[in-house]
Parts: sequence; C-alpha cells; structure tokens
Amino acid sequence: MRNKIEDGMSDAHGVSSADNVLRILLMFQETPTLRVAEVARQLGVARSTAHRLLSALCRRGLAVQDPRTRAYHPGRALADLAHALARRPDLIGLLRPHLVELCTQLGETTSAQVFQGPDVVFVDGVEADRALKTGLRTGARLPAYAVSGGKAYLAELTSAEIRALYPRGLRKLTRRTVGGFQVLERELAEVRERGYAVNLEGSETGLHAVGVAVHDSAGRVVAALAVSAPAHRMGAERRGEVATALKEAARSVEGELGPPR
Repeated sequence: MRNKIEDGMSDAHGVSSADNVLRILLMFQETPTLRVAEVARQLGVARSTAHRLLSALCRRGLAVQDPRTRAYHPGRALADLAHALARRPDLIGLLRPHLVELCTQLGETTSAQVFQGPDVVFVDGVEADRALKTGLRTGARLPAYAVSGGKAYLAELTSAEIRALYPRGLRKLTRRTVGGFQVLERELAEVRERGYAVNLEGSETGLHAVGVAVHDSAGRVVAALAVSAPAHRMGAERRGEVATALKEAARSVEGELGPPR
C-alpha cells in the first residue's frame, strides 16, 4: 500500500514536495507577502499545487492568509521556530524551581507548558501534596484554546493567526470547551485586559486552572506557567490570588532569562 503525505501527494513526490515547501519558506526572506500565482511561477508548478502547499503551511501556523487580500504572510509559528534556535536550552530547568515554589505557596498542582503549532505540550509540573488534587499532565498535548496556558499564548496572536491554526474549527473536549472563534476572541480580549487566562473545565470536567505567559527579552512568549485545582477550590477570588502569584513568578523567570544566547 502506498502511503500518502499530508498535502495529498504520493510518497513518490514526497522529496520534491518537501523541497517546494522549503523554497516557499525561503521566499518569505525576500518578501513578506506571497500570492498563489507568484509561488506557482517560482516553483514551476500548477496554481492548485501552490495553493495546496501554502494551505499546508497555514495549517501548521508557518504561514497565514489575509482573508481580505487572500495574500499569504509569515505565520507566528515560523517566527517562533526561528526564535527557538537561539532560545536558552535550559528553559525547563529555569522554570522548575518556580513550579516548586508556586506549588508550596499555593498548595495546588503547577505546570509548565510550551507551544507547538495549535497545541500546548506540558513539559514539567509539580503535583500538590494533598488527598484531593489535580494530577500531573507532563508529556500531554492539548489544543491551546482548551487550557489556561494555551489561551495566554493565543492572546498574543491576531485573529487571522488564530483561525489559521484551526482551519477545521475548535474541537470540544468537554461541554465547557470554548465552542467557536467569536467566543474565543471575546475570552482572549479579557485575557489581554487582566493579564492571565483561565480554564473552567474546558479541558477536563471538574478542573479549573489559571495560566500566564512567560516572555523573553524580545517580548516573545516562550512558555506558560499554570496552576490547576479541583473546581470547588478555584473560585473567582482564589483565581485572582493564584494569578497574582503566577504573574510574580513569570516576571522572575523573565528576569532570569535575559537576552538569548
């Protein structure tokens, strides 16, 4: 049986397809705006093929299409990828003592998350030392819109960038998961205003969480810190207290990060 690569071409064309994707990415070095006709001309392929390749880049956040002009621009994931090459390799180690301190201070489970395209990956955490608690999710991968740290990251993106990350819409994980882009954008506006994000049973029934973004010296989000707890222990007042502690921890991490090496 012949395998199929993601953009619909057969394995026999996999190498040339991958090369064309890389050539498109290099085109962004020359111009911040690309159109299907120009990409097709430079690659020597049909417009339908150029459109398919550009759509694949959009699905991964490496490109974003302007809904008004239909032109393509570099996506946030492309900028994040370039930035990651210069990012401190010990980021997780840097976050670890803050996770421990937050867990001790608040008595709840803490986690660190990083961003991969439309998702967040839980890269570390400290579990609360109490009978009723939320468990660790280290190694788990979830849609960014469903978790507090992911929403803190999405709040930094434009509407077009967010929609490009989820071309098939927002899949519900629970009945409380945000169900559409308009609802999500209203919630992200609140995140920008107050400086932290919340997850109220959006990823798991009975779980509430608060998350904040961690920025490097260039202002880019490199991770998120989050605190989760059973819903009955994370009411509005408690969420405010947790957010204050998380913001202080994030500021400390940002001070320790310093300039990229």
